Parts: sequence; structure tokens; C-alpha cells
Amino acid sequence: MLIELACYNQDSTFNDILETTFIASEKGLDSVAIPSGFMSKVNGFLNDQRFAAAIDFPYGLSSTQIRLHEIILAIRQGASFIDLVINNSYIREDNWMAIRDDLKACMAVCRDKDVPLRPVIEYRLFSTKEVVDLCHSLNYLGITHVINSTGFIADDVSDNLLLAYEIQKKTDTVVTSCLRGMVKDHILTMKDMGIFGLRLMSPKIAENIL
Repeated sequence: MLIELACYNQDSTFNDILETTFIASEKGLDSVAIPSGFMSKVNGFLNDQRFAAAIDFPYGLSSTQIRLHEIILAIRQGASFIDLVINNSYIREDNWMAIRDDLKACMAVCRDKDVPLRPVIEYRLFSTKEVVDLCHSLNYLGITHVINSTGFIADDVSDNLLLAYEIQKKTDTVVTSCLRGMVKDHILTMKDMGIFGLRLMSPKIAENIL
């Protein structure tokens, strides 16, 4: 199972990111997700550590042009993954054309540089059916990996994992579950459920359960 750490709280400092990076490296985790604005500072910091750039977090409401600029800069500065929040207002409006056009533009930039794009869906704002239907639509664009939360909205571990399971069961999509509060048994549950990945929002949790 893919396991990664995130450090993009509202008050995250560069020292917080360094601490998170050291823990991820020590634990052999897949990557560290950070605000794109810190990419230039961590680039080359640990040669074997991959970083995911959090783009347009946490609301995903910027214009496509602004999102493209942020993506291009993050890739130039060494991002291994682009984690892009899907525009929540487009989902609420059922504006699939706008979602499609925005993602196609962002995907083209990432594909040109061979950097995977992983859409982030704030699942707590929508019904399970809405999220599953969205993932079906993303499959038509060739997107097969999503992250199910930014981690900014209060979450329930059981709801999160059940949603991830439903997505993987009903679509051609693997899910990285983004979680703040969990215990070691949850990892066993995730493995039993076949959930693809886990993003931990706290280095302290990583130290306690991994």
C-alpha cells in the first residue's frame, strides 16, 4: 500500500516541512505532499525523497490559467506529483464541461513533463453517488488515481474508507485516502479492503502507527 505524509496546514512552516520530510525518509514513505510555494526550498534537499505539490489548495476555485501557472512552476522546481483540487463549485453546478476543460489543460502540462496528476475530491461536500459518478467521468479523461480529501474538513475514518472502497469497486479508479486521525488497526483494515493508498496529515501519527 502506498503511504505518504502531508504538511500543508494553514500555519505550516518550512521547519515543519523539513521535520515531515525527515520522518517520511526515515519511514521509507512514498512521498511528501507540501504547498507548491515550498517546492523551490525542498528541491534537492533529500535526493531520494519525492514531493507532491498541492495545487490550488484547499478550495480549487482559481481560474485554469492560475492553476496552470502554479503547476508549471511546481514541476520546474522538482515536483514528482501534482495534486490538484477539483473545482468544487463546478461539481455542485454539475458543470462537467468546465471540469473537463480545466483538467484536460492541466493534464496536458503534466503529461508533457511526465509528471502524474492526481485530482483531489473533497468528498465530504458531496454524496457517494456524486463522487462515484465524478470518478466515472474522470476515467473517460484517462484519470485513474484520485485523493479523496484535502484533509481540511473534519472527517470520519469509517466514512472515508467506505467511500474509497466504493470508488474502487465501482470505477476504474484507485484511491489514496487522506486521513488525520487514525490508529494502527486502520492500516490493516485498509489493506483488507484493498484501498490503494494512505495520506497521513500528521507526522506524529506516522511515528505512532508505522
